[in-house]
Amino acid sequence: MNNPTSRLRGTTKTSAPHTSPPTPSLAGPGEATLLTTLGDDGYIALRRHRQATHTALGTLAQLLCDTAREADRLHTTLRRYATSARDHLNDALTDQGPPHADATVILYSSRSTELHAARYAQQMNQLDLVLDAYQTALLAV
Repeated sequence: MNNPTSRLRGTTKTSAPHTSPPTPSLAGPGEATLLTTLGDDGYIALRRHRQATHTALGTLAQLLCDTAREADRLHTTLRRYATSARDHLNDALTDQGPPHADATVILYSSRSTELHAARYAQQMNQLDLVLDAYQTALLAV
């Protein structure tokens, strides 16, 4: 049975389609960029094109999704570094131990954060370029 009767109201349940894109609030910035730029229908088409790996458009769609996923991964890493740095600063300011003990951890975290922030900015720029190429390829099809 596709539409079983609900016990509570005696009405029929309808199942939601499985092709709906994820909500932008749960997506990272890479995925949110795709959803915002392409819209719901374009995002669904992107997923369909991605499955056609034997075509140039399919390969480009896969590259676009991989680029967005990497941007989201870097964003998650930056958020983790920010949380860690905030915790270390709070500990350093409230700890009664030697003041220089946590300073090296904060400095190391800062260098790692700088590198990941630069990589994240580069990845988001690359996402814009691949997205432009994908949209141009769609116009040619």
